[in-house]
Amino acid sequence: MSLDEQTRQQIDEFISSHDVMLFMKGNRNAPQCGFSATVVQILDTLTPEYGTADVLADPALREGIKVYSSWPTVPQLYVRGEFVGGCDIVQEMYGSGELHEKLGIELKLDASPRIQVSDDASRALTQAVAGAGAGDGRELHLAIDAHNRASLTMAPRTGTDIEVEANGVTLLVDPLSASRADGLSIEAVETPQGVGFKIEIPDAATEA
Repeated sequence: MSLDEQTRQQIDEFISSHDVMLFMKGNRNAPQCGFSATVVQILDTLTPEYGTADVLADPALREGIKVYSSWPTVPQLYVRGEFVGGCDIVQEMYGSGELHEKLGIELKLDASPRIQVSDDASRALTQAVAGAGAGDGRELHLAIDAHNRASLTMAPRTGTDIEVEANGVTLLVDPLSASRADGLSIEAVETPQGVGFKIEIPDAATEA
């Protein structure tokens, strides 16, 4: 497939207008595929500012970006005009710290935050981890994105994770989240769906 000049100019404008530009399915607030959602989650952790273009809204753009980059799939990430790659590459670079470096973000791998976990939350988290299939290579992660939104997930350990012990619970925290997590507390709360977790960050609060 050839790339028409109008679509090429459109892509050029997207990339030149944003230091960090993601071509994806859907948009930042509503990704329309799991791969796009994964890259959005990573970028939200790293930076509050990046551009997106929804390839589902423009068939010419959807096919044209593949020709433009010589890359067969979407999402596709560009940083300062340079093509970085798709979901798998972005995940690998995030795990190794290479993506932080490309974005100009300094990693402090020895910055262990002070985190408090209540007794009720400790028991509930221990049960949740056991029920989620601990032993399959996934461990409990705490992440805080660039908008100060916190989340608890089960995921494999990466080479840059910081291990934090809090009231019998082991939390893995990426370096940027660690820099935002000092003084954070986790409490168990009752919700209509069962036990949930209230995460309080200095100057912010969220539920997971």
